[in-house]
Amino acid sequence: MELAQKHIEQLSLENLTTAEYLALAIETSNLLGWVFGNINEIGFIAYTNNGLFAWNAEIKLKILEGIVKIQSESRGNELIDVRENKKNIQKFITTFRELKNTLSPEELIPIYEKLKVHFV
Repeated sequence: MELAQKHIEQLSLENLTTAEYLALAIETSNLLGWVFGNINEIGFIAYTNNGLFAWNAEIKLKILEGIVKIQSESRGNELIDVRENKKNIQKFITTFRELKNTLSPEELIPIYEKLKVHFV
């Protein structure tokens, strides 16, 4: 039997539009040092960047029907993965909320407009 090496949480949009939330989520991910694999108008896939021989995860964020689903999934097979995946999401939530307190919705729109050119 294989353990599910991932952690998933559902979050609210916290009174933001999808575009504002996505802009803030991407800024949060940048602060956390995550590397983007794919970005589109409803979410992204990013990767933790802890070094070649360190523990790393794939982070998926998707916004559908006013609900944000974030998932951290291990790229390895270690037993610590479940705990580390939960920590990834907790770090994201904490950093997101701190950043949300410093940026106004008006400041998020130009960030989103710059991101749109990278959408796949």
